[in-house]
Amino acid sequence: ASPSIKLLVDDPIVVNPGEAITLVCVTTGGEPAPSLTWVRSFGTLPEKTVLNGGTLTIPAITSDDAGTYSCIANNNVGNPAKKSTNIIVRALKKGRFWITPDPYHKDDNIQIGREVKISCQVEAVPSEELTFSWFKNGRPLRSSERMVITQTDPDVSPGTTNLDIIDLKFTDFGTYTCVASLKGGGISDISIDVNISSSTGKSNTIGDKRNILSSSKTLPLESTHLTTDRCGFSIEWKLHEV
Repeated sequence: ASPSIKLLVDDPIVVNPGEAITLVCVTTGGEPAPSLTWVRSFGTLPEKTVLNGGTLTIPAITSDDAGTYSCIANNNVGNPAKKSTNIIVRALKKGRFWITPDPYHKDDNIQIGREVKISCQVEAVPSEELTFSWFKNGRPLRSSERMVITQTDPDVSPGTTNLDIIDLKFTDFGTYTCVASLKGGGISDISIDVNISSSTGKSNTIGDKRNILSSSKTLPLESTHLTTDRCGFSIEWKLHEV
């Protein structure tokens, strides 16, 4: 008789990096008794994989180990049986932000009385567990008529949140922090600080890094800053893991 099997695991399996994962595949039919093998959809099994019959164990899993794993049963009678599960390893990475209007664009101005939008984006796995929090000078922010917090449609721009400051006032100067976290926990949060304040003295720009703001490039996980005296404002950003 042709082989049949079942997996004693969930699909998908969402785990934190560093955890040990065990996949169990059992035979439910087939004569003669089928042999069981594990394969990975893309590439070979991780070198650290431990196999014991139909049981596969991955110790200290990393993002590189994520993917679809399949158990195949074959007894050379009929077609082989195959069951699969997808392993998802939680991750937060590649934080970036941009400001509208762009303070480094010749035709854009940040002015008192105008709207300023701070956008924050990160790559999250799994994306549905991503949550954002906004803070001003360390205190939690909630949406109001003048400060509107939105999270963009994930189908359009996944992993993005916006803080719209309507009718910018001097009292709005301060440090705004966007914190990205995963509901499942086990992953360090990513925090992006943007400091908006009145500028005194000359512009103090580090190298050519002003392009980071205008082109919305990915920022490294390290602290640095940008300042400008354009329109009397300075802007400083800092990206770090909490």
